[in-house]
Amino acid sequence: MTTPADSPFVPKGQPRPLSGQTCGYKPRTAITDCGVPGTWHVMWDRASRDNSVTCGEHMDLIRHRWVYDDRHPISADCTMLGALWEYDNQRCAVPGEGDHEHAAAVLTTPAPAAG
Repeated sequence: MTTPADSPFVPKGQPRPLSGQTCGYKPRTAITDCGVPGTWHVMWDRASRDNSVTCGEHMDLIRHRWVYDDRHPISADCTMLGALWEYDNQRCAVPGEGDHEHAAAVLTTPAPAAG
């Protein structure tokens, strides 16, 4: 099924392999993706975690033409395996071992004695 021309949702192509941080914008008539270094990471749909990387020129096009859930400037963590989208911090982050240890410690801290 194709996306109608007047749809508020971005037309979807084939999923891209994790190949770096280059702009994945590709008009239907183009043979290849834009391919310039990405400057924005776009979350299209939070529920499905559908996201992509885009350059500044194509972010302007996205902002004026389509609906998306969130965006933030691209960082080194954005396309790393295991990265999490942090909506509150407007970035992606790969949890480190210290983060997991801290979280486990917080969850097992006993409540203070009543007194």
